[in-house]
Amino acid sequence: MLRSLVTKLSRQWYHKLARLFTNSRKYRRCIAIDETKIKIGNKWHYIWAAIDIETWEILGIMVTDWRTSIDVIKFVRSFLPYCENKPLIKIDRAPWYRWALQRMGLQYEHETFGERNVIEGWFNILKARLKRFWKRFPSNASKESVERWLTAFVVIYNLEVRIF
Repeated sequence: MLRSLVTKLSRQWYHKLARLFTNSRKYRRCIAIDETKIKIGNKWHYIWAAIDIETWEILGIMVTDWRTSIDVIKFVRSFLPYCENKPLIKIDRAPWYRWALQRMGLQYEHETFGERNVIEGWFNILKARLKRFWKRFPSNASKESVERWLTAFVVIYNLEVRIF
């Protein structure tokens, strides 16, 4: 009896608040994407992130072993479902972006400063948090545990952005 009541209340709570924890599909004018390098155990990995420049929502996060055009395609496909349109993508001059975005039929602009600073600012927030791990995750951490931690971090970050 108590178990079914808790399950029912949890389900109701989740449905009332679900929009706070997930990205919605909507028109997005411009998205900035970038990646940064972190050390997990003894190996370097790359964290990719995409941010809506106007709302500051993180739309996608991904951890990879490499930085290639194939990684760009996989990453961009992960956040495009949250876009009703094909938004302009702001990128740095890294060579792995151009071919992938052209292949996907997306418009992009190289930008070092300006609107793209939003993604750099988010990475500063992330790196400040990672400093508590001495700029790396514990030696026994797995790529999967880092992905889970990042997912939770993004949910909390997006929740804060949506509330304020």
